[in-house]
Formats: sequence, C-alpha cells, structure tokens
Amino acid sequence: MNTPKITKFWDINPQPELLNPVNDFPETVPTFKASLNAHGMYETMRFVLRLSPRNHELIDSISFGNHSVEDINPEVLQAYSTYIHETVHWWQHVGSTSGLLLSLSYLSQTHGSMNELREVIATFGLRKSLKRWTDEVLLREGASAQASLTKANIAVNNALDVEYYRSYAMRPKQTAAWLVEQQHFESIGHGYSIAYGQLLGMLSATIDPDFLVLPFAKAWDEQFARLNRERNEGFYWRSPIHVPPVGLHAIYEGQARFIQLQFLNAMCTKAPSCQDWRELGYLSGIYVEGFEQFLLLSKSDWPEDIDDPVIGLFLLICDLAINPTRGFPLDIESFEDFITDVDVGVRFTRLSLAVARLPHLRTAIRSYSREEYVAVSGQLADEVGYDHPLAALEVITLWIDQSPGLNSLMSEHKTFKFELPNLPIRVFFSHFVSFARDKFVRPEFFCWAGTWIGAADTNEIWMRHLSLFSDRGDKPGVYPRKWPDRDENAVMTMFERFYGMTAVYDLTRQWILKDGPFVCDYTWLSENYSQERADTWANDSFRQAYGVNLKDFEILA
Repeated sequence: MNTPKITKFWDINPQPELLNPVNDFPETVPTFKASLNAHGMYETMRFVLRLSPRNHELIDSISFGNHSVEDINPEVLQAYSTYIHETVHWWQHVGSTSGLLLSLSYLSQTHGSMNELREVIATFGLRKSLKRWTDEVLLREGASAQASLTKANIAVNNALDVEYYRSYAMRPKQTAAWLVEQQHFESIGHGYSIAYGQLLGMLSATIDPDFLVLPFAKAWDEQFARLNRERNEGFYWRSPIHVPPVGLHAIYEGQARFIQLQFLNAMCTKAPSCQDWRELGYLSGIYVEGFEQFLLLSKSDWPEDIDDPVIGLFLLICDLAINPTRGFPLDIESFEDFITDVDVGVRFTRLSLAVARLPHLRTAIRSYSREEYVAVSGQLADEVGYDHPLAALEVITLWIDQSPGLNSLMSEHKTFKFELPNLPIRVFFSHFVSFARDKFVRPEFFCWAGTWIGAADTNEIWMRHLSLFSDRGDKPGVYPRKWPDRDENAVMTMFERFYGMTAVYDLTRQWILKDGPFVCDYTWLSENYSQERADTWANDSFRQAYGVNLKDFEILA
C-alpha cells in the first residue's frame, strides 16, 4: 500500500473545531455528524453533505491527486478527516443496501401513495393532516367507515410504516417501547416488508417494470400473511420485539469515526493511541457505542492502537451488517428469517457474537487487502448463515447486461443527462449500482477507506464516489459537485430537477402525518432565499403533483 506519512501531525494539538461537527437540526431530519457540535454533517432527508466554512477553506486548498501528503499542513489533514467522515456517511446512504432503503423510504411516502392521495382529494376534499382526519372519522363512525376510507388508510398506513421502520432501524433500543404503544404499529416484520416492497415498487417502475432482475415483492404477500396467521414472532400485532443493542445510527457513526481515525493514523509517524483519542473525546458517545458493543459481544479487549487488527475486523463487521442481501438485491429464501436477515442491528449482533466462536479472526486483518476481505467475510458469513457480500455485489453488476432499463440508466449516469420521470430515484439508484460495481472490484477500499485514501492507485475511485451535493464555505445553499468528465449544464439540470421534487416530498409527508398548517421552510436550499418565492415554488410544485393549492386545505385543529 505504501501510504506516505508526515512527520509533524502530532507535533501540534488536534483541533476539535476541525475534526468535529455544525449545529443541530430538527429530529425529523436525521443527520450524521463527525462529532457533537459538528463542523460536518450528512443530512439524510436532504441528501446533502455540509462542512463548516473553515473546513471548506482548508479542504479547498488541497487535492490529494495533485499534492504529496507529506506537503500538506496538519491542520488541513484534520479538516480533511472530517470530510472523509461525512463522505463515508454519503457512501452508507447511497452505496449500502440498508442506506438505499433508508434514503428512498423518504421518497416512497410520496411515490408509494400518490394515486391514493389523488383519489382522496377527489372523494373527500382537502384536509390536513390526513392521519388526524381518518382517525376522527373512525372514532365518530366506527368500523362502518373502513370501506370508504380504504384509499386514505393506505396512504396513512404506508407513511406510518415507513416512519416506524426508519425510527426502529436507526435507534431500536430508544424506539421499541414507544413503537408498541402506537395505535397504527403492526410489527417489526411488517414494517420491513412494507419498506422493502415500496423500494422494489419504486425501482421496478423506474427501470425494471417486467422484473427481469429485481425480486417481485408482490409474490411475498402470501408468505407474510402466513407468518401473521401462524403468529410467527415478529410478524403479528403485539408480537414481542427482540431488540438489538445498537442500530443504524450507532453503526454508521462508528464506521465513519474509525475510518476517519484510520486516515489520521496513516498520516502519522507517531500516531496517537486509542487512549489518546478517548481522552480527546473522539472515542465516546454515539461514535464508540457500536464498537463497545462489538468488543462486549465478541469478547475482545480494547486495542492499544487504531491500526490494531480488531479495529479492522470491527469495520468489516460494520460493512457486512449494513449490507443485507435478502429482499434486495437477492430474493427472500426463508421468510421466517426475514428480520434476522435484514435488520442491521441484528446482523451486527450476530456477526459480533460469531467472533467469540472464531477468535482467530481478531488478528486476521493486517494488510487490509481484498484477499483478507474475501476470506474473513466468508468465514463470518458461513458461521451465521448470511450470503457472502461479493455474491450480492456480483449479482448487481450482472444486472446491467440483463435489464435494458438498467443499462439505459447507467448510460444516463455517465453523462448526468437523466430522464425526467422519477428522476431522484434514477439518480440515486444509478449511483448505488456504480458504487456496487466498483466495490466488487475493490471491496477493501470501501471497507477500510482510511488506510487507502491518499494511496496513488485509489485517487480515481475516491473521486468517483464523492457526494453529489454539498454546501459551500463562502455562501449559503446547496450546490452540485462539478465533475470533470460531465457537461456542467447537464449537472446543473440534474441538480435543479432533483431538488425540484424536494417540496413535493416534504409537503406530502406533512399533509399525511403532520398536524397544523403547511410549513414551507427551504432556507437550507437557496443562497438568495425569499420566503415569498419559496411559498410560490412549493405551492406550484404541489399543484403540479396533485392539482390543488396548499391554501385550500382545511387545517384540522
């Protein structure tokens, strides 16, 4: 690998304002930050990577393709490590199967129920929130109202199932007790089946209407109904919930933090110890929650240094955990095992427990090579009964030649000249496939990126998978990344059309689930923000989708 090292990084004090995160956003907008009070974040429901102005200034001063790492100021390296941290969050959301499901679930609340919502308007008129209205009608009229409310209930239940799935997958320990108290919550298995069904529905409508490559989710319905009838645990109302100790949030943050520290470690001739990083606050809270659970479950000890093989093993287990294979991209084989196969927290727990039975794996990862990735992944997958990760990646790469729709989509990805129908889905899924194609060849780079970034043979792949959208250090707003091999006008058109759907997604979610008036707050999106223009744009976008104006809704108190 021969990554060059610098000699003076640890001669200066680490600066938390460069390594750490910006300011909090509402809980309804999940964010992933480089640390508490961050100077970097990735916003899940806005698809944007953000950095502080100072970090922008430092990062803009260098390009790893044009500089020797030895010549780069240590202050810049600290800022760049935060950029790596947030880029890993982008990878998690666009490149992993759990992240694709999480990211597109937000879009599915609109795409999955748009026809039903139009019928609700035609039949019942305009009321917000739709959930409150349907609840009040059922309380007033009883079960006799169910038939007439079918379309409204589909929209409400689909939106709620997505909310429940997302909350539980992110933070199972904090969410489970709240979930079982919710009137509309069915079961963990039901939530995952809906989330996967909606994902496949959106993807098939976009690129594979004949299901030449995608699993056919409609064929699952009878099997999930059977599990419900047979009261199979996890698949019926009020079923017990076996809660994993950590979920997506902790696993994503742990993976990003240790990759960040791997990078800094690789840049040093005298690297800090794990105790040094702990005392500085970088191995605490959400950033180490997953790692501490891994150590506990695998019966491993805290390592002395960041380059200890046990940290490489932790990062591999994170990679395996966040990439379920059954349901998508592979079909379901055992419906009874569906939760075990797809829940990231459960996968992480089972893989960590496997290490206690395979203790030789604690020292197996030393060179961070493809060979080690393949071998150790194979042993872990065999031990717990999961698919080898490369098997799923190979399937995705083969899809391109098997599906004319996907082949056409990847041609759009080369130029960024995306067709307009379902454009946000087209953009996101094309990046997922591109990521899978590169990861199949270089899985070690994406698993242990901190040790590889800066190496001469990885710069091209690193640059190919930077985030699509980010902020800027000199002015507010969101901006598309410039790509040297794509026409600037095509990139800008893609950007404008992608975010042109932002208001529809946001306002549809508000309409279905949020009480009170519509809130058209898009200050985060535009440089020269005008609330009057934002209100007009939001209303026009909503009217194009549903044929009605926001001001005509009856707001239920």
